[in-house]
Amino acid sequence: MAIDADRIRQLALTDYLEPARRAGREKVTIIARDIHDQLGLSAAHANVCQALAGRKFQDLASVPPPKMEGPMASSTTAFTYDLTRSRSSSLPDEIYWFVGSSYGRTNDQTERFLNDGIWEISNPTDAEAAQVKSMATGQRIAIKAAFVQRHNLPFENHGGNVSVMRIKARGVITANPGDGLHVMVDWEQSFEPKEWYFYTNRRTIWELLPGSDFADALIRFAFEDQPQDFEIFLADDHWGAMYRKQKGEVRPRFWIEKTLVSGRQDRLTGDHALGLALWSPQRSRDGRDIYKTMTQVRAGDIVFHLTDNKAISDVSIAVDVADDTFTGVAGTDWADQAGYRIALRDHETLDPPLPREAFLTTEPFAGELKELVESGARGMFFNRSLDLNQGAYLTEATPSLLNILNRAYREFAGKDLPHVKGEDAPEPAAELEIYTIDDALETLFIERELAEEILLLWRAKKNIILQGPPGVGKSYAAQRLAFALMGEHDRSRLKFVQFHQSYSYEDFVEGFRPTENGFELKPGKFVEFCRQAEADPGRKYVFVIDEINRGNLSKIMGELMVLIEPDKRASDWAMPLALGKAPFHVPANVHILGLMNTADRSLAVVDYALRRRFAFIDLGSNLGSPKFRAQLVQAGVSDQLVSTLISRVTALNAEIVSDVANLGPGFAIGHSFFCAGPIEGEGDRQWYERVIRTEVAPLLREYWFDAPAKAEQWTVQLLAQP
Repeated sequence: MAIDADRIRQLALTDYLEPARRAGREKVTIIARDIHDQLGLSAAHANVCQALAGRKFQDLASVPPPKMEGPMASSTTAFTYDLTRSRSSSLPDEIYWFVGSSYGRTNDQTERFLNDGIWEISNPTDAEAAQVKSMATGQRIAIKAAFVQRHNLPFENHGGNVSVMRIKARGVITANPGDGLHVMVDWEQSFEPKEWYFYTNRRTIWELLPGSDFADALIRFAFEDQPQDFEIFLADDHWGAMYRKQKGEVRPRFWIEKTLVSGRQDRLTGDHALGLALWSPQRSRDGRDIYKTMTQVRAGDIVFHLTDNKAISDVSIAVDVADDTFTGVAGTDWADQAGYRIALRDHETLDPPLPREAFLTTEPFAGELKELVESGARGMFFNRSLDLNQGAYLTEATPSLLNILNRAYREFAGKDLPHVKGEDAPEPAAELEIYTIDDALETLFIERELAEEILLLWRAKKNIILQGPPGVGKSYAAQRLAFALMGEHDRSRLKFVQFHQSYSYEDFVEGFRPTENGFELKPGKFVEFCRQAEADPGRKYVFVIDEINRGNLSKIMGELMVLIEPDKRASDWAMPLALGKAPFHVPANVHILGLMNTADRSLAVVDYALRRRFAFIDLGSNLGSPKFRAQLVQAGVSDQLVSTLISRVTALNAEIVSDVANLGPGFAIGHSFFCAGPIEGEGDRQWYERVIRTEVAPLLREYWFDAPAKAEQWTVQLLAQP
């Protein structure tokens, strides 16, 4: 079916639209029967109509939606396309190519393509090979990567997922050997990657013709460095319906300003005092763009002030967007430097303030905040250890975070935070974006073959465990693989829990909980999740158990040890749980993912009963991934130090892996120890030494507890000057 649709679109483009454009015609009409008969299809008029009416063909042909006449899905359905936009384009009437960077379905090959002056594709389809053969000398070509983004966007998206396409390189085709596999390219070596939004394409080869507003804007953005005009897209019915506010609807974003007030004259009095303004430099001392959230604040947004690292004490409302002509306040560390300033109004002091202990150390809020970070939330003012993040001046309070903070304030003060609705509001509804394995691999440091194997095993077995040493990104991978399994970026169908020695059957399955009138039987987190999935059988749900081997598994899971088996996922196997009467079974659309640290000596070996019910997959350190190097360089680490880091830690891991008597592969040092990069005001060498001294060295002393000299020797080697 997909092959027929591609043939239909290609024939309509090459035999109808392109000849009409060359002839200077303003419109062209296609009858479904003509395409159907030319391709020799059988009783497929509905498929022809679907292909000709769809957005894919509009993107391919760079035309607006057609005017349709006659009965839909009929042989006589007529599609009339307006070609006038192509005649008004001032761009040359030639093809522009946007191509992927994965060769042989492996890691990003952009660096190799640029170094070798080529672009190539492995195992192309017939259609892709034909496209490569058609690439002509002198045509412009760009390497792209498409993915989905929700936060830290340069425009207001009101919580919706936005399609993004990163332009990673651009050049001019210099030769085509005609093998359908590669072309020679003069790549622009000084080009800086940049992000394009909305109008994107996931195909490995995107053949784009000028002629529509969207296509022209993308071509000029990619090849002429013209900025993207977001209003063109937000004014479109398709994107506007997803990202614009409805008339009369007020949907402010919420922000947390983490600021020191005590002892700072500029925050105590004057035009820049607390509650009158937000202000910051535009970049950190080492040139990183860590204050870009200032540019995302809009008039009417709500700002909570976390003062002196003690409490959320005040709240204000933004008057307007950031003034980027502002210079740093005299007498401060940022005096006379380029800055941002946002005027505030309606300053209000919270009575009482919300102390940090009320949400960072008080349950259940502390556990929920930790889960929020571990499930992939980015840009928070706290980290997974529930410490305040240094340098996180202005961060967004997402709906989930705001919900937790508001409930903590309600528990502490008996009322809601100002400007926050009293109900426990969920994440705003958003149209779900398709999420593929390609999206997952954008930021994962694992090979495509392994990712595909994991997803295949997961679909077949229903229950898998990712195991590996500390710092290999198990939790990070879990979330992205879960979305790839679902096929959608939907957090509502993903649940994280963490086992520990005190975790119980009552927490996981069901148990009696105290109420005002005594005790009441309540479902545990897994049973509650299964009930939700059971009501939505057409979609996959993912339950992630972090540190699965830290708990007493037989005690926690009870009869679920039987019910989670893949061949017992049906109502025929339903049984009453230990404390209740209602029959329960684990639905077939629930997929379980356990995470296990192989280097923790304090943990018991997983029993054979559990091993039989899970497929086990090893994740190892991947310091050699080009994406790891690129991430560190982007974070401000010099290329020389990155090479030193990789070389030394790789040598250390070789020693650990070869020590099979005491350690082995399950104890290798993972790449995640280094992924965060330097914090504000920290040089790359300082950052490297900090990580080695405070994270890696203590781990080595634990590994070689009976050989402290060996641990010290390796610490010295890691810290030695290059």
